[in-house]
Amino acid sequence: MVGGHTEQDPTKKEYTDFAWKAVKGINDQASNNGPYYYVPIKVVKATTQVVAGLSTNLEVLVGESTCKKGELQAHEISASNCQAKEGGSRALYKVNIWEKPWENFEQFNVEKIRDVAANEQI
Repeated sequence: MVGGHTEQDPTKKEYTDFAWKAVKGINDQASNNGPYYYVPIKVVKATTQVVAGLSTNLEVLVGESTCKKGELQAHEISASNCQAKEGGSRALYKVNIWEKPWENFEQFNVEKIRDVAANEQI
């Protein structure tokens, strides 16, 4: 449907890559006031919508990582140097990525949905 939201496979690598790109915004949020950075654990849901470009909406489960704030800058966090900490705090975030490739434009917006209990399956 033109202009409508289209469900996507959240396990696709491109959505995991978007989640890692959004980490800086997630960690800049006041809601992550702990001593460790959050990293993406899993993309739970993905939808796309054709607008003036492409709008991608993700629900991303993030968790407290082994990377301590002050030891790394948020833009330095990657899957190779920060892993999710076993038993760390977790949260669900909404991530919106608006792309206009012909203008070399990419904008990220992040919003915390809720905290997620350690034993909760998502």
